[in-house]
Amino acid sequence: MKPFLDEAGRAALARTVVQWRLAMDPTDEERRGPFAMLQRADRAQLRRCRAPEDVLLQSAFHRLRQELERQQLQSKPDELALAVGVVVHARHVPNKKFAYSLGHKNASGRVAMSELRFRQLQTCRDEDSFFRQARRAVDLLDGEVDVGLLAADLLQWVREFRRPDPALPPDQRLKLRWASDYYHAALRDADQEPA
Repeated sequence: MKPFLDEAGRAALARTVVQWRLAMDPTDEERRGPFAMLQRADRAQLRRCRAPEDVLLQSAFHRLRQELERQQLQSKPDELALAVGVVVHARHVPNKKFAYSLGHKNASGRVAMSELRFRQLQTCRDEDSFFRQARRAVDLLDGEVDVGLLAADLLQWVREFRRPDPALPPDQRLKLRWASDYYHAALRDADQEPA
């Protein structure tokens, strides 16, 4: 089995999700594109969803799904709903990687997510608990993350969880990438502490 998406596919998916997410925080600028009709109320409805199944009932979700299908970046609706239910709680900060940010120290001098909680996120045994823990992780980052990269990662997590492939090289697996990012940030910060 090949990875969930190649780099070009991940980049296209990330761009589309960012465009969709930003459309729900409209400015006074002229609105165009496939998500021009979205409003803050759409984001509010999505934020009230308690489970991915609730996300499936929202029109803003279907607008994103249709645009991804148009670009031939299809994913199963329930997989996309899990990602949407998490990223709607985030504010887009370009290139702010999720796992790296969780391992990075915050203003209080502590890592955003403890190593124990990070391991629990990495080893969730079902999609519902992963959904809840991923939303909590976004909250720990004060909602600041690259929403496009996060959506691609969340979709990859679901695919790897549902259809594990032992033949997939470790460097292409999400868990290893997240662990590398998390510990890279945590260890870098620890090395920079004064002795």
